[in-house]
Amino acid sequence: MKAKSSMNTAMAWNKLGLNWLEMMAASAQVITHRTSRANTPAQWYGMGSEKVEASLKASQAMASRMARLPTHDPLAMWHAWAGLLSSGMKPYHSRAVSNARSTRKGR
Repeated sequence: MKAKSSMNTAMAWNKLGLNWLEMMAASAQVITHRTSRANTPAQWYGMGSEKVEASLKASQAMASRMARLPTHDPLAMWHAWAGLLSSGMKPYHSRAVSNARSTRKGR
């Protein structure tokens, strides 16, 4: 594995933090929209299924990354953890941002 610089590692953690902030802002918008309307049982089921699907994708992505974690270099390990957490957050982030876009279009 190629050695990572401290700048690359810092950028990986910054990207993770920015994606987390974007996901939280989108989630707040979607939660507000979904709780202010009258939902049918089918809508509740769809929202729950969406969460389960995202968690399965996140678990799979993180497990595949975890199997490849470097153990030879602390900086490489720190960089790899940022990537591991980013891969686990990606399914949730993409759903939250997509749902936020659709709520803006639907208003």
